[in-house]
Amino acid sequence: MKLAVINAESGKGGGPATICDDIYKNYIAAGNEGLACWARQANEGDGVNRYKIGNKFYLAWHLVITRLFDAHGLGSVIATKKLVKRLKEFQPDIVNLHNIHGYFCNYKILFEYLKEADIPVVWTLHDCWPFTGHCPYFDLAGCDKWKTGCHHCPELRRYPKSIWLDKSKRNYELKKELFAGISKNLTLVAPSAWLGDLARESFLKECRIEVINNGIDLDLFKPSKGEFKKSHGIEDKKMVLALASEWTVRKGFEDIKYIGQNLPDDYKLVIVGLQPEQVAEVPKEIIPITRTNNVQQLIEIYSEADVFVNASIEDNFPTVILESLACGTPVVTYDTGGCREEINESCGILVDKYDKEGLIAGIKSMGAKNEERSKACIEKAHYFEKKKMYDKYNGLFDELCKNK
Repeated sequence: MKLAVINAESGKGGGPATICDDIYKNYIAAGNEGLACWARQANEGDGVNRYKIGNKFYLAWHLVITRLFDAHGLGSVIATKKLVKRLKEFQPDIVNLHNIHGYFCNYKILFEYLKEADIPVVWTLHDCWPFTGHCPYFDLAGCDKWKTGCHHCPELRRYPKSIWLDKSKRNYELKKELFAGISKNLTLVAPSAWLGDLARESFLKECRIEVINNGIDLDLFKPSKGEFKKSHGIEDKKMVLALASEWTVRKGFEDIKYIGQNLPDDYKLVIVGLQPEQVAEVPKEIIPITRTNNVQQLIEIYSEADVFVNASIEDNFPTVILESLACGTPVVTYDTGGCREEINESCGILVDKYDKEGLIAGIKSMGAKNEERSKACIEKAHYFEKKKMYDKYNGLFDELCKNK
């Protein structure tokens, strides 16, 4: 069988990029052919058959029309036509979509090709963008217009930001026409039951909807000794870790800073993943660490932490929680998205969204890491071993191709 995957990023992007690559590689390892289509970042020489979509000029122009005309996903005309030409040459038996937002793909052109090709499409949902008129998430805005028809978008100034026009009504109706228009061939895969339930309330409810959790590499993420505490002079402290690939309001940056300032004296919060300009925003009580692609360093930090805290307000199925558990570190998290599906009472604590004091209470309740709790964390993480998760994709791909 021949699989084509399409995502905004590939290789070193983390999050959806890693998940997309892992699904692809697992299917190819089973003796199939593949084509990985991407716009940004890549690990060259890793044996992946890649096709790069567009260039910096197309990305920049797509950004401009998004800002001015709220036309995200409707730029990149030439780049997407070239992508379609490459797909026709490759002749995939099945297409696996991931994030097709990100200033690189014209979804109208792409879905017109998918309808014409009449082949199975599996769309792995990493957020809610496929069934809204603008936003990837709507929790912060408390908006439910996506259920009946988007208009007067309250999230217009957030990604994908528009500074002038609000075309959320047009976008919603066009997506509904195009995406639901191939519902007989379209299977949605949600990494969490939470996101799957949202999709069932959307205009994509006629599609087949499956839940396959994200997975992690347990040969890589496991307890590892390091000297982070020693090198930062906090050997006598209980270390609380907060980590994100991008610290934004959605990831709870303000709440995390509040927590770091209000922990007892025998605790120390470490924030990992900051941009250089954000370091200056971090209160003196907190240890700031800029973003790193050194996975082994991250594993050692995960392993030395006593508690991992997640203050995301909007999230799908954050792999950082799984990575922490795999390294033996328990989690205190807001009850958002699919977080409740990742932990249980033996390895974590759920707190109502926006309850910063509840997160602090949960951290203090966890206290110093102990062997029994670390063992429970690792046992929970083993449920999400990536080959086990992504073999489910293999079965789904084969089933859809066979039934076509």
